[in-house]
Amino acid sequence: MEEFNKIIYATDASFSKGEMNNLIKGYKGNSYIETLINEGDFIDFRFDIPHSGFYKIEISYALPGEQSLHRIAINNQCYGSLKFDAADSFTIKEISSLKLEEGMNSVKLVKQYGYVNLDYIAIQEDTTYFVSRPEFTLSNQNATEECKGLMKFFSNIYGKGILSGQHCNKASGSDLEYIKRITGKLPSILGFDLLSYSSATDTEDSDFQCIDEIINNRGSVETAINWAKNTDAIITLCWHWFSPMNGRNKSFYTKNTDFDLNRALITGTDENIAMIKDLDLIAEQLKRFRDNNIPILWRPLHEACGGWFWWGAHGKDAYIKLYRLMYDRYVHLHELNNLIWVWNSPDKDWYPGDDVVDINSIDYYAPLEDHGPLTVEFINTSSMANAGKPLALGENGPIPNPEILKATETNWLWFMIWNNVINEVQWNTKEEHIEFFSHPYMINLEDIKKYK
Repeated sequence: MEEFNKIIYATDASFSKGEMNNLIKGYKGNSYIETLINEGDFIDFRFDIPHSGFYKIEISYALPGEQSLHRIAINNQCYGSLKFDAADSFTIKEISSLKLEEGMNSVKLVKQYGYVNLDYIAIQEDTTYFVSRPEFTLSNQNATEECKGLMKFFSNIYGKGILSGQHCNKASGSDLEYIKRITGKLPSILGFDLLSYSSATDTEDSDFQCIDEIINNRGSVETAINWAKNTDAIITLCWHWFSPMNGRNKSFYTKNTDFDLNRALITGTDENIAMIKDLDLIAEQLKRFRDNNIPILWRPLHEACGGWFWWGAHGKDAYIKLYRLMYDRYVHLHELNNLIWVWNSPDKDWYPGDDVVDINSIDYYAPLEDHGPLTVEFINTSSMANAGKPLALGENGPIPNPEILKATETNWLWFMIWNNVINEVQWNTKEEHIEFFSHPYMINLEDIKKYK
């Protein structure tokens, strides 16, 4: 069978708005297109492939002096976002291991921020693709038997389905009750937040929303323990960490605190003392799970590279030091051997190291009502570790369509609908909840026993 290789020039694509140009040298077409300039702009490449299989896509682009980010949709399903680094001349951005079906296909780029100069895209069969499995090993050699058992469970289900998940910022778990009422099912992974267990929640200028969130969050540990002890539910925890000092309102946001992480990493400073106090305070809560033999998917210091949380506001080096400090203190001092460490970021430069990470994850909110598989995000996240790590969606809005996940072999371990998203119809309709939670590829709480 002859290997498939096709080039589609940007000038032959469909686009909402763009300007043909020839100022930047090195393009292959008659000209290139400067496009994705305004909100809502898109460019759509269509092509016919002779047979189903795995393909790689090369995008020839130039972007003098700046970088940009744009969503990529394949066959009108969101696959994630592509970052185009600054490039003074035309260069190639490659996406590999995309499973495409025989017949007409579409690759559409939609503006997020910045613009881009596009020459062409090339579609080629990915002859180097091979099926690989992640390593379901734990970084902590003293991990509990429960943690080992949970990782074995993840290994057993890999490629057979996706675990449903729901985050609750309220101890009452109203999001869970809503899912149960409309679908008759419960998610297998329940997410809770330790935000109210921070020491400095009584901040200046706290508005009603802040106070309401703190009060409703209290008791989350007890709720999570109850679920874990009385059902097969898997618990994941995050921590919207109110800054240990100098905070206002919701002080986990960078804009609401003057807390300096660089100073906090210097032993003996006031910031350091306050930060260590908070770390130890949360450790005591995590010990409650340990003492009940409950393994925790621990997703701390999330979304750091975005900079909107204070733990990511001082750059990657400070962040990595903080992450590794937390890991060392929790594992070696507090002996929290019940934690499975879930790292969370889309940027490899912020990765703290294979020795302190068990599962890699990303938070991604696709456009409203877009239930694509986020395969490009999956591929990007898989490249974080030197050794293959399992991958998960730490947060999402629209639920990825399980049928498309299966067809594209996008093997996320779980998804995690964020709190309140469940009752916002523009993200997921009632009918979609029922359809997706009833799909045989979806692993809900009632299904867990089948795989143990």
